[in-house]
Amino acid sequence: MKRLLFISCLLFSLNANSQCVFNQSSNIVPAGPYQPGDVVTVTYTLGTFNGINVNWIHAFQINLGVGWTNLTPITTPGNPFGSIGNWLWDLQNTYPGGFNFGPGWRFVNTGTAGWGTSSSGPFTMSFQVTVAPTCTPDNLNISMEVFDDCTTGGWANGNCCIDPVYNIYNGVVQINLPTTPPISHY
Repeated sequence: MKRLLFISCLLFSLNANSQCVFNQSSNIVPAGPYQPGDVVTVTYTLGTFNGINVNWIHAFQINLGVGWTNLTPITTPGNPFGSIGNWLWDLQNTYPGGFNFGPGWRFVNTGTAGWGTSSSGPFTMSFQVTVAPTCTPDNLNISMEVFDDCTTGGWANGNCCIDPVYNIYNGVVQINLPTTPPISHY
């Protein structure tokens, strides 16, 4: 009995920890730390997307700390051997099911509205951000979230895979305080 319980727990834990995203990587140029006005280019790659229960990849959401401004897309994810449609850049989108998304890229499937793409990747995209003017050490974190069409409300076949956020950069604005010579009083 204990052996059966152990095997059941092992199978449950393997299933519960399953992920749809594999081989994520990123590159950030120039490397930090950053000061106000610095312009940074980020390239992110998702090597493979393996949808559980035929959930298809639907969106890439960029999460930025408050110290960033001027988010600008550079290159759009590809769609190798995927469904008919295209990636659309959105600063904000609310899906029909109520899921709030953005900023980032979302796939618009021209065959079936609400579905993502059947492509398993790889998906590479890039964007630029600028460190905002500030006098405080504001948060400069950058991360990427990958959503499937079950999460966005376009498909409801079984359990959806919810993957952890992929951290690209963690840091704060480096403030250079001006130095002044001592003041002499007469």
